Amino acid sequence: PQETFAFVVRRVAPAEIGALVRGAIARVHEFAALNGGPQGPPMAITTAPDEYGSLVVEAGWPVPAAAVPAAPVEVRTLAPTRALRHLHAGPYEELGVGFYAELFAAAHERGLTPASAPRERYLNDPSTDEVPLTEIVWPLS
Repeated sequence: PQETFAFVVRRVAPAEIGALVRGAIARVHEFAALNGGPQGPPMAITTAPDEYGSLVVEAGWPVPAAAVPAAPVEVRTLAPTRALRHLHAGPYEELGVGFYAELFAAAHERGLTPASAPRERYLNDPSTDEVPLTEIVWPLS
């Protein structure tokens, strides 16, 4: 389904992703609370690394469609899409370039073509004793 995504965006080195995502999720949660509340779990959309190894990361929350951006928080609509879905149970650190290369290869083996950056939805709170659950939603062409 279509959803409105409020996020903070930065270009970072792989080692900086965790800190950026944690900080952005906290910052955007404040924004979401003032704009009708979060409409789903926190999420991040991360590009493939560029020639220098940097990635562009958008991290935040789904929000009501009427939410208006307020710097540094941006808002955009994510269109409904056909997608590859994968549920990962384990540390976020396992979701690196190698993980996505394997998922990309598995998609191609099944005749599927990822069309844009994958979305990670963080389904539970990793500060508890629970194993982190991350839903990967990778739009397909």
